Amino acid sequence: MIVVTPAHDTGKDAVSPATGAQPVVGGPGARRPTITDVAKAAGVSIAVVSYALNGRPGVSAATRERVLRVADEFGWRPSAAARSMRSGPRAVGLVVDRGLTGPAGYGAHVLELVVALQEVLATRGLALVLQVVEDLPAAVGLYGEWWAERRFDVMVVTDVRAEDPRLDALRRLRIPAVVVGGGDVPGEVANVHVDDELAAERVGRYLIELGHRRVGVVTGPAALLRTRARTAGLQHALDAGGAVLVHEPTAGSPEEAAAAARRLLTGDQPPTAVVFDTDHMAVAALDVARRTGLAVPWDVSVVALSDSPLCRLATPSITALPSVHADLGTAVGEAVLAVLDQQPSPVRHIEIGGLAVRGSTGPRSR
Repeated sequence: MIVVTPAHDTGKDAVSPATGAQPVVGGPGARRPTITDVAKAAGVSIAVVSYALNGRPGVSAATRERVLRVADEFGWRPSAAARSMRSGPRAVGLVVDRGLTGPAGYGAHVLELVVALQEVLATRGLALVLQVVEDLPAAVGLYGEWWAERRFDVMVVTDVRAEDPRLDALRRLRIPAVVVGGGDVPGEVANVHVDDELAAERVGRYLIELGHRRVGVVTGPAALLRTRARTAGLQHALDAGGAVLVHEPTAGSPEEAAAAARRLLTGDQPPTAVVFDTDHMAVAALDVARRTGLAVPWDVSVVALSDSPLCRLATPSITALPSVHADLGTAVGEAVLAVLDQQPSPVRHIEIGGLAVRGSTGPRSR
């Protein structure tokens, strides 16, 4: 069934110039026109109206034009709910963990990804259904609830952890999905992979070239595959250069990053360079350095693994890897469309560009 909605209320019936019929609109209490009314006014069957409105074959060009003209004169559009009943939800789900989505945490880049993703989905008329939950078990529960209610066609999964229960739920429920930054995800699951390890390795080599031999890294949760990849990349570069890496995992907030930076910089063997997961973490560290009497970059160098205007506007400006969230959103959208088209599960790779060297890094001086 297609539910139709009048575009406006004229207060009196009007005669269709195409058919001479009166659209079923009017003053208060007038019922909304139905597909039956459109069929009668166009002089065709309900099936022909449905075929014409949905662009399906079997209807002549003249008949299709007449049906569309009558429908337009009646001032209605097919109901989104009715479309869902007929052809599926036409939506993509994205459930994110509140612990990583604070206004000044990992969530600062979520909007950039979402905007790029939605631009791709819009080319197919797909909506993006986004909900923030408290934790991973809540996400798993929502997956099952939404899937049972046919709320979405494909689920997008971000911030993948080691032994992630969401991936188990996707396999158990046989939910079509695109996993973002999940490394080598087992099974037939579409995956958009960001080469965090290689990018972090480049950062490590850069710091070695500057003479740093003790480097700290402040990251998000250690269970995140992204954290593990970045830490592994730094470790590989520093091992090759004869340097030491000190890892301080946090929950991802700037406050926790500041506390971790203070522990590193006031310890018995403070690092001469510290790498931070996000722009907000790195900016918070600049304040910690000032409060502890250290000058950036002469006493300690600071690097962010994701760039933003904050990095460029900070004093000193922060050396950073470019953000890939917009490219990531586009690639995720393309992977979603491939899943909907029932193509073989795609694996797309996003490479992170070169390091933007700014005032927060310099040669080791102590």
